[in-house]
Amino acid sequence: MEARAAGVSAEDLVAAVRVHLDRVHDAVRRLGCGPDEALEVVETSAVDLVEAVATQPEAVEDAVGWWFARARELGRRVAARTPDLPLGGGVLAVDDDQVVLAEALDQLPERERVALLLRDSYDLPDATVGAALGTDAVGALALVGRARLAFIPLVDDEPAPAVADHQDDLGALARLGEGGPVAARDATVRRHALSCDSCRTVTDAQQRAHLLLTGLTVVALPDADRAGVLARVELAAYASLPGSAALLLRGQEREELELELDERRLFSPLLALLCLVLAALLGLGVGLLLSRDDGATELTGGPGGLPGGVRLLSPSPIPTAVASSPRTVVAPPPATTVFDVPPPSPSPLPSPSPPPAPVASPAPAEPLAISLDQSSGPNGTVLIVTGTGWPPSAEIALDYLDPVGQPTGSQTSAIADADGRFTAQLTAQDPNNLPGRHSVRATDGVATAETGFDAQA
Repeated sequence: MEARAAGVSAEDLVAAVRVHLDRVHDAVRRLGCGPDEALEVVETSAVDLVEAVATQPEAVEDAVGWWFARARELGRRVAARTPDLPLGGGVLAVDDDQVVLAEALDQLPERERVALLLRDSYDLPDATVGAALGTDAVGALALVGRARLAFIPLVDDEPAPAVADHQDDLGALARLGEGGPVAARDATVRRHALSCDSCRTVTDAQQRAHLLLTGLTVVALPDADRAGVLARVELAAYASLPGSAALLLRGQEREELELELDERRLFSPLLALLCLVLAALLGLGVGLLLSRDDGATELTGGPGGLPGGVRLLSPSPIPTAVASSPRTVVAPPPATTVFDVPPPSPSPLPSPSPPPAPVASPAPAEPLAISLDQSSGPNGTVLIVTGTGWPPSAEIALDYLDPVGQPTGSQTSAIADADGRFTAQLTAQDPNNLPGRHSVRATDGVATAETGFDAQA
């Protein structure tokens, strides 16, 4: 896939509108808008989204959440609260359960109704739900959890389970009720919910509400209206936003520039290598020229002869004048020299080599543990918790437990450094002010460590 420059193209925005168009229409209908009003709200809010992305992109952190928020704002202005409940088309529209779900949603406050639709029926992430409701992801999950507890009595004719006073993270119970893998941040809450009857009952209610609302049929736009809205949104998007080809072109230009720089960097080494090859060939040619001799006799291979390709140099002819007159060679008498050979000196003994330096053994790994800066104190003491031996960059949840091992609600978290250590502050606050042996528990979702603290009355 080619790299794309930063920005939002018209194709991307039109694709997002095409995916969520029926969901936005369904949400507007369930706000109380009739078919004509809902069509107008959907188209107007979609065109407003295109304009916002084109003129103020920094204000649109989540495009889908921004669109739902705008449609919700316009829908509340024109909602007529018609007596006819919106039901989606298809086989499920005639199911009695669809009527029960629609009636139960209609009895909820508007904000809670939208939260359940976005999270459970449309399966949108918590950040998008928060953007549509004007809050963050944490506040969105807490609102979804409260809305599910209010929704359950409307379909089961049973009172909603009460959230225990010690449980202050309803958003975590809401995530656990959706099933799937448990995140590290929810591991402590999950273990507690397995041992606490009240928290387990709340988690079961979250799961039942979530499963019921996932079966809600979406009220889709009629085909003709849907095609018209998409055509007008596409026209507005291509008139005010760049196409993906323009964004890709900028990305391609950067890649071509980087390739050109790489070629320039490779040019100098290639030139040096070429010069070395030429110099070697030139030296070889000069050597061949110098080795040639005009008096050389080339013998070919044959029986009793030399192998083929072997050349013998014949001796140069002796001049006639020199050959005819013999020369007398007078050798000088040998010179005698007397010298003494000293006896061999003994070889020096090799000096003993120094013993090898001791190799430092690696430091043993620190055990997984936590410690407190003080072992006792009054209720409300601020403790400094130090941890060792944890996985690097692990997120550790810290809880202050009462004498029977139940969470007091005082908790915090820390991140282990590259050496597996962390330091955090935790308030030893027991709302029941029970004296005696309390505990501080640390866990990263896999490993757990505890240490004690004596609370004094």
